[in-house]
Amino acid sequence: MPQFEFIKIVDIERDLIFQISTDYENFTKILPDYFKELKIIKKTESVAIIQEKLQFLGRTVDVLTEHRIEKPERHIVRMLDGQAKGSIFDERYEMYGEYTKITINVDFILHGSLKILGTLAKGKIKQSMNSMIDEFVNYAKVQSK
Repeated sequence: MPQFEFIKIVDIERDLIFQISTDYENFTKILPDYFKELKIIKKTESVAIIQEKLQFLGRTVDVLTEHRIEKPERHIVRMLDGQAKGSIFDERYEMYGEYTKITINVDFILHGSLKILGTLAKGKIKQSMNSMIDEFVNYAKVQSK
C-alpha cells in the first residue's frame, strides 16, 4: 500500500506545534474539512482511543484510532478498524536550529473500496496529506502570534 514521508521545516516553536498536533480533542476545530466528528472512548496521559469521522478523498469514513503521545517529540496514530485498519501515522517533531522539523511517515493499509481507490490515487492521497499538513501548520502559525 502507499507509503509516504512528509518533511516540513516551520518557524514555530517545537513545544507549541507539538501541543497543537496532539490536541486531538480540538481537531474538528483545527481541521474541520477533514475531521467531522470525534468521540474519545478512552484516555490516559499518553494514549487515547478515539472514534473519528473523517473526510478523505471525497469520502466520509469512520475509524477507531489510537493516539500515542511521547512528549515532546513523537505522536503515533494507528487505525484500529475501518477501511484504513492497520495504517500508521508516525509524527516526529525535532528542534532544528531556530525552527522545528516535522517528519511524518505514513503507512497506509487500505481495505474495501478505499483499497482500489488508494492503488489508483497514490498521487491524490499524497496531495491531500500535503494540503492537510499545510493547513495544520497555518493554524499553528496563527496560534503562535
